[in-house]
Amino acid sequence: MIILSGDHAGYDYIQKLKDYFDKKNIEYKDMGPKTFDKDDDYPDFVAPAAKVVADNPEYWGIFICGSGVGANIVANRQKGIRAVCAQDYTTAYLARKDEDANVLTLGARLTSFRAGLKIIKVFLTSEFEGGRHARRIAKY
Repeated sequence: MIILSGDHAGYDYIQKLKDYFDKKNIEYKDMGPKTFDKDDDYPDFVAPAAKVVADNPEYWGIFICGSGVGANIVANRQKGIRAVCAQDYTTAYLARKDEDANVLTLGARLTSFRAGLKIIKVFLTSEFEGGRHARRIAKY
């Protein structure tokens, strides 16, 4: 299950992702915003979404705001979240392989939808390597 969240800057991006996931029969839950409101605040949506991911280890989060940074900061405040703000697929791959990242944040103002789909695909299909990386993760 993929948990989607973001803010007004990510709203249209999330709608396109939902259309894409529907076509590919990929299960997701949209945790908002449910409507476009230029005055909404990403912590109101991302914090509860991050909690859902943290409480369900088999879930993934994809959170989208203007830069991806704000959503990333909020997500990483939740114990059990290892969020990466990736602007390229190499970063997404390494975050999964080495850090076992469970949340991907993207910047709707910085990453085209086409590029974002490539990043998302790499993120969702890359495997955690474990080993020394698991030892490191256990330290926090």
